Amino acid sequence: MNQRIADWYEKYGDRVCTLAKELWEVSEVAMEEFASCRATAEFMAEQGFQVTTFHCCDNTKDPNTVVAQWGSGSPVIGFIGEYDSLPGLGQSVSPYPDPIEGNGQGCGHSLMAPSCGSAAAALKAAMEAEGLSGTIKFFACPAEETVEGKMHMVRDGVFDGLDCCLAWHPQNHGLKIRENIQNSLTNMKVEFFGTSAHAAVFPEKGRSALDACELMNVGVNYLREHTEPTTRIHYSYLSAGEKPNVIPRYAALHYFVRTKDLKSNYEMFERVSKCAQGAAIMTETEYKITVNAMVSGCIQIADFNQFFYDSAKKVPPLTYTEEELAFARELFANVHGREPAAGEEVISTELIAPTHQHINSPSSTDVGYVTRMTPTSRMFGLGVVNGAPMHSWAAVAAVGHPIGLKSAVYAGKCQAQCGYDIVKNPEVIKAWRADLDAQLEKEGEVKIIFPERIN
Repeated sequence: MNQRIADWYEKYGDRVCTLAKELWEVSEVAMEEFASCRATAEFMAEQGFQVTTFHCCDNTKDPNTVVAQWGSGSPVIGFIGEYDSLPGLGQSVSPYPDPIEGNGQGCGHSLMAPSCGSAAAALKAAMEAEGLSGTIKFFACPAEETVEGKMHMVRDGVFDGLDCCLAWHPQNHGLKIRENIQNSLTNMKVEFFGTSAHAAVFPEKGRSALDACELMNVGVNYLREHTEPTTRIHYSYLSAGEKPNVIPRYAALHYFVRTKDLKSNYEMFERVSKCAQGAAIMTETEYKITVNAMVSGCIQIADFNQFFYDSAKKVPPLTYTEEELAFARELFANVHGREPAAGEEVISTELIAPTHQHINSPSSTDVGYVTRMTPTSRMFGLGVVNGAPMHSWAAVAAVGHPIGLKSAVYAGKCQAQCGYDIVKNPEVIKAWRADLDAQLEKEGEVKIIFPERIN
């Protein structure tokens, strides 16, 4: 491991943990990461970066996005962090369910911005000490949970000019390269507009927007019979009327449509849209569809993934104290309903080699579109007890505990080391770029619907 990077973490490791705990405590949901943005921007400014903050999609609101830059020339290396939380997942740092009011970091994003930002800062320290040229960019991105934030940033050119990009995400297993492609996804809002009337006295005068929503959902549920096995469609109500004796003039739905690739995703979006159109015809209502985001699966660059793993092997392994492991064992028992078996690992510190098997997975991320712009490699794992479900109380508790905080520091070291190895051998980027271009050419042009900026 590069000694300058190790020295930086020796000096600032506690500061990384402090920031991670601060983001865990504030736990702001997608598009509302205002305090998280300020805290992260302050950290990057402390480390000598030129920092810009803004709201990713609405100029009338406080900033929720950070872009921090240092250096000049090539290579231009990006680090992606996130910090949005999940609504209703408030949980204390306890090894048992102990809900508290508010949001919770059930996906571990409070660890990501500090970890990935620290990697950028540690790499800067090494480059300064050794007189190495190149540009470092760190992005603290909002709204990953709704796959919106990076799409706005892509639309506005925030990621333009990168030669390559790195990231890390916590997970309930050892540390490895995220080699799955992940599904493409359309995040869409469907609104229906009808006519209000007294539901008992003048039912013939009303045209129910709620009826339209329900008929659309019936249509989509029948549509599921005629989709590929990798397709996932899920929805919730945004509005369903106020009182049962008033025919609702307005009702709305929130849909996520996931498929294996962008081409099939756009086709499925069109089919779901026809269900909305049909429901509007049947109920004599009007409808409007708003695409909040349309994101692709992740393009994998196998040689880059191997390079990242080889760099991570240079970093001394993550270790936990007996007290930290005792917490993990108790949490494990409460998650799984049993004590760990003899020799069973409850929280992994293993670094796992890549398989170079790139398959679809049901989940989606707005990192997908970044992988279409520049060669990107991401690690995931650590920080959460083995087998504990993400988006649960158990993940929230672990992420706020030292077992989560220490994983952010370790993963930051791995990213910083990889960035350093790229700076020392920038020629590798050419092959990664050629691989990406070949995959994009094979895919062909695909229609993307970008959300519009407000104001």
